[in-house]
Amino acid sequence: MARARGPARAMLAWASIHARSPERLRPCAKPECCRFLLDRSNANTARWCSMALRGNRSKVRRHYRRNRATQE
Repeated sequence: MARARGPARAMLAWASIHARSPERLRPCAKPECCRFLLDRSNANTARWCSMALRGNRSKVRRHYRRNRATQE
């Protein structure tokens, strides 16, 4: 019975957040990621579900490609 409550609680929490601030709830910017994020930044510009898991790696890849292109 306790297992059945978990998904229900998650859906109720999702609905509550979406009702209060729908513009703050959005999918992660990484196409392969299936997570969502709740943007708590002042500018409402967060892009990744986790900076450590998604954002930092994306920024490092972009930086590497940019610097590699300028060296060639």
